[in-house]
Amino acid sequence: MRVLSKNSLAIAVASSALGMTPALADEEVPQKTIQLEEVIVTGEKISRSEDSTLSSVAVTTSEDIRKEGARNLQDVLGTTPGVYTQSGNENWGIRGIPVQGFDEQGPAALNGAISVYVDDAVQSNSLLTANPLSLWDVEQIEVYRGAQSTTQGRNSLAGAVVMKTKDPTFTPEFAVQGNVGRFGERGSSALANGTLVDNRLAGRLAVDYQAEDGYITNQTLGEDANPLRSANLRGKLLFLPSDDVDLLLTFSHNSQRAGLNAVSATGGVPDYFNVYENTETYHKLDQNAASAKLDWYLDDEWTLTSISSATFVENHTVLDFDRLATSTQAALRHHEQTIASQEVRLGYDYDQLTGFFGAYLGRTTGDIDDQLAVSGTPVMDEQGRVQINNYALFGEANWEFVEDWTLISGLRWDYEENHTRINYTLDTLGLATDPSADENISSNVLLPKVGLSYNLTEDQLVGVTWQRGYRSGGVNLRALAQHTTYDPEFTDTYELAWRGNWLNRRLRTNANLYYTDWTDQQVTFRDGSGNRQIANAASSRMAGIEMSAEYLVTSQLAVNADASYSDTKYDSFVSDGIDYSGHDFLYAPKYQASVGANYTFENGFLIGGNVVYQGDSVSNFITNGSNQIVGERHSDPVALVNLNAEYAIGNATFSGYVKNLFNERYITNNQSDTVMDVGAPLTFGVAARYAF
Repeated sequence: MRVLSKNSLAIAVASSALGMTPALADEEVPQKTIQLEEVIVTGEKISRSEDSTLSSVAVTTSEDIRKEGARNLQDVLGTTPGVYTQSGNENWGIRGIPVQGFDEQGPAALNGAISVYVDDAVQSNSLLTANPLSLWDVEQIEVYRGAQSTTQGRNSLAGAVVMKTKDPTFTPEFAVQGNVGRFGERGSSALANGTLVDNRLAGRLAVDYQAEDGYITNQTLGEDANPLRSANLRGKLLFLPSDDVDLLLTFSHNSQRAGLNAVSATGGVPDYFNVYENTETYHKLDQNAASAKLDWYLDDEWTLTSISSATFVENHTVLDFDRLATSTQAALRHHEQTIASQEVRLGYDYDQLTGFFGAYLGRTTGDIDDQLAVSGTPVMDEQGRVQINNYALFGEANWEFVEDWTLISGLRWDYEENHTRINYTLDTLGLATDPSADENISSNVLLPKVGLSYNLTEDQLVGVTWQRGYRSGGVNLRALAQHTTYDPEFTDTYELAWRGNWLNRRLRTNANLYYTDWTDQQVTFRDGSGNRQIANAASSRMAGIEMSAEYLVTSQLAVNADASYSDTKYDSFVSDGIDYSGHDFLYAPKYQASVGANYTFENGFLIGGNVVYQGDSVSNFITNGSNQIVGERHSDPVALVNLNAEYAIGNATFSGYVKNLFNERYITNNQSDTVMDVGAPLTFGVAARYAF
């Protein structure tokens, strides 16, 4: 099904009235109306209009990417209400929950709070925070806010991001692009698409390379501290063996090397944009992913879908452990992960009943080798292996039991086994508090979802849902910690949704009001030795609203506005003698908003821009000697102005962007008086594309 842009135009030509004579019909002048195009979402495993989806989902299509000048996933997340971001994509989250979750079990973690899929292949946790994920040749991005456990299963307690790149077609297509910008930005991209066997086999190949020197300087080493190198290759084959069967094969390779996002500070004042460390910090990641999707259209109502995927990840990291120019302590990490899954589901689509039921089998393995070196000599070496087996049966039914009333019901049975082994092959300083672990844990849960929607009119819909979110338990993998087990955590989310279209579908409005009760919450705390430990120590609540509006003012002018409010609180959380009850979650801004517009002139010149506001959030708590919280460290509230433009001449297109137009300086993570994360300064770039 062809996906349509939310900002493009649907030109409808008025047809002749019933009974009109041919002569009169010939004299009629066709009238044109402008409307926002319908958007189809697929991330919940049912293809349906965004206007009839009760889940809080923000959709960005390829046309939106072009008109808004988005270059990577962080650009999209940064303008999505209910989603917060930090500098360098190092940390982001949905509804106040970080992508990694609050358990802080370390960089080798196989559990997260947000799942990200690209062409049906789940992405590794390391890639989500180290690589901003290029949008070259991407078709659509769906950001689901709120638990998606019933549909997506593990690692989707806070939400999910579903990205789809463009599929092969039988129409020849070729494009190349080059780009340059401030701070040494340079890149090149290309794609080729076309027929391999007439009406049977088509292929598509996309490559993208991006590099930049970054805006932070390591004054001690005299070099760039946060350079980025990213190479992406994707190949797809579409095979149509018959009119009833589609087979799509996808292979992708991601390779990237990123530096440090933090800067030094003195007395809580950041040193823009410098750091003073004598060890180069870098993250080097290689990921290969492959997926095969088979759709067999059994008849007009039933479709059998099979999705097989495998992701292979290798991650090398070097960190300046002491973060000083006068001491040489380095953390060296080598992690390997394999994520493989097989899903089979049977979908049905009748006049009053649509849905699916299916089965899932997955295996995730991770190998860990974390070292601490002093003056180049290893003094500690933690090695381990984690294997997680996951089995599930799931389904959803949408039943229009009375005209305009639809009952939504879903259920997932999810069973998980986790076997974790950890040992220290070297610990000359006796640093490890728990020198080994050999744990076998399992969980067996039911994850229901119930909803009810009502069409107030043809263009107005309201609905309510309740669903249970879940994240499995595990073992604390962080080096020098106690490698103890912790139990699953659960959320119950109650949500009220409204979808509205106005002015003959030129104006679209969406809103979701939610309340979440979080029990057995996995949280991190520091023990008396300063090491991070994990426990099911908290119960919490979240409440808020996400709103969006898009208006096609004329055929040339489109405007949009988005806003969110999020209130997060620990109801009960006491750790290491400190009572955090009643305090907000870390990194969870209460207020976010954005306003944008784009205008296309008669000659095709496009100019657009937006203003994005993100409120302050708590970065850390300040305690006294009596273990009482006496203050909070906060990130800065900030409003950023961004611009973009595009002009096409024949087959060539020239574009440019400006980020942070007024060069705002702001703190995104107020970690301590000596180290902070800060936002990027004014950046700009231009690109030239040739396509036919």
